[in-house]
Amino acid sequence: MKQKQEKRLSAHAVNILINHAIFQFGGSLSIIFVNLYLWRLTNSLWVNGLYNLIAILTQAVTTFSIGKMSKKKGRTTIYRYGILMTALFYLLIVMVQEEIVTYFYLFALLRGIAQGLYWVAYFTIVHEVSSNQNRHRYLGWNQIVMGSTNLIAPALAGFMISLFNGLAGYLLVFSIAFLMFFVATLRSFQIKKESIRHRNYYMKYLGQIVERNKAFRNALIGWFIIGFPQGILMYIPAILIYSIFENESIVGYLNALFLAVSILASFIISRFANIQQTKKYLWIAATGFLASGLFLTWEIAIVSVILFMVTQNVFKPLQANAYAAYYFEWLDRIPLGIEFRVESVVLRETIINIGRGLGIIVFMIFSNEIDTNTVAYVIVLAMSIQFILPIITKLKEES
Repeated sequence: MKQKQEKRLSAHAVNILINHAIFQFGGSLSIIFVNLYLWRLTNSLWVNGLYNLIAILTQAVTTFSIGKMSKKKGRTTIYRYGILMTALFYLLIVMVQEEIVTYFYLFALLRGIAQGLYWVAYFTIVHEVSSNQNRHRYLGWNQIVMGSTNLIAPALAGFMISLFNGLAGYLLVFSIAFLMFFVATLRSFQIKKESIRHRNYYMKYLGQIVERNKAFRNALIGWFIIGFPQGILMYIPAILIYSIFENESIVGYLNALFLAVSILASFIISRFANIQQTKKYLWIAATGFLASGLFLTWEIAIVSVILFMVTQNVFKPLQANAYAAYYFEWLDRIPLGIEFRVESVVLRETIINIGRGLGIIVFMIFSNEIDTNTVAYVIVLAMSIQFILPIITKLKEES
């Protein structure tokens, strides 16, 4: 009975989880359709690319800049601002409507700041509201929340948009997203503020840490490599699918299908994965990613795009889970250890977003139109870079 009690989540942890579910549902409902909204208004990969590039680089800068304040002022306040600014983002879209094209760079800045604030605070709070005894339980529920919202919300949003002519359906979805974030903002005031015991910010020691441990430097570089194709995949798949079907509901349904594949793959991986096989998993994932990109070199068509996305979502959890577990293990291996927790989250989020940004820049330079001569080969290049990851990964026994 005692063991059962230790594994039980506190009321504080449950409250954070519920609020994250509301936040995640609002984001899943709307995020891919913001890109499609811009695409419908402009028909321009350049505008979509620049919007995502500005948002991602702003998020990277915000993440790096906010780390020290988060540790000194407390994560709950930063968390609350992140949700509030996300709500403001969607409210302004509904207000300006088609004028978003004129001010898209300002919307990208606002989104980047909001995301940077929220995710630095949330990832840190996750560690604070759980313990070694119940952390797997919390993360398991967190995965269920994210998987469920990502599965249901885009399909629901696509269905709602298809019920309306023109762009009215998009504005309805964005209005609902605003309400979700507004509710999450109100609920955030019910979350008790944490007691701040460790105010020191140790990022100034990063140079010394990586100098003494080159393998940890490589572990940080790994996030850049992982982020490189993610920037492209944040907006291109939805545009590819819409360019084929010209139907938002199909975009939503297929997105649900791809996420269902990812959830199933995650479940299977969790049954057998172990940290000692990290390199093998990364090699397998890189091979799968490359194979997925090669499907697009045939042609940009229904079968090739679906095969590309299904294969992506089979191997994405294998890479993500293996590398996240590998990176978290470094907290026990570097100087400062758990005291470097906030800094490690800041570094991960900053570096992965820089990788995403560079991926978008490369895509924007070489891909002006949706055709196999540009899109497919840039994606294949991005996937090929993933083979660097297992090469630079150094397991404990190799150190």
